[in-house]
Amino acid sequence: MNGCIAYGDCNTEGVKGYHEQVWPEMVAEHLGLALTNCGHTMSTTRELLHYAEAFPPRGYQLAFIQYGLVDSWLTFRGAPYVLYYPDNPRRKLARKLVKKLKKWARHFQLQERWGAVEQVPLDEYLGNIEKVVRSAPDTLFVLVATPPNLDEPRNPRIERYNQGLHQLAGQEPNALLADAYERLWQQKANTLMDDGTHLTVEGHRVVAGAVISALPAGWQAGPDKKPQSLTPLSQG
Repeated sequence: MNGCIAYGDCNTEGVKGYHEQVWPEMVAEHLGLALTNCGHTMSTTRELLHYAEAFPPRGYQLAFIQYGLVDSWLTFRGAPYVLYYPDNPRRKLARKLVKKLKKWARHFQLQERWGAVEQVPLDEYLGNIEKVVRSAPDTLFVLVATPPNLDEPRNPRIERYNQGLHQLAGQEPNALLADAYERLWQQKANTLMDDGTHLTVEGHRVVAGAVISALPAGWQAGPDKKPQSLTPLSQG
């Protein structure tokens, strides 16, 4: 089996302009494992399903899953969603149109009129992760809690999704939870960027520490330990 693979959003990939190590790289380096990083900005667990088909977790000893920032984001009921992966010119055009539609919806307060829903409802979010975890029973999965946000009204939904993740990790024999939410919030001046969403280098260190601490005592990688990092060529 290969080393480790990370699936996730902007805090797994690293925001544009951020040139330090991201938390999956820190963990992989600590463990001496090769890393395939499938982090993708703006993605949700809907993209996770496609990444898991293109880069199956069953080929890896260790897999990290970190989604929730966009999944728990509120939008108006019935809002369209266009995948970020796999991407193509038609989808890029469609996302531009959807952004214009959402701007129009905010202007006319459609969330208040039609009702607000999460981008990916909690049941679907957990079901998507569960499907990937169960597809690779010999792989150890670390489910990584979503960080808090400086836009505080978002945090109750993030906490609800993290609680669901905690329950899922308890149900699956090959999954465990790494939760740095409280520590990130306690040190928010140092762990969260001014945009309120993305992790600083210290934030990445905190998450990496939580992941390493969550691993079973005495867990060791197999004989293919190799300190290198890969990014899928097909990533957008």
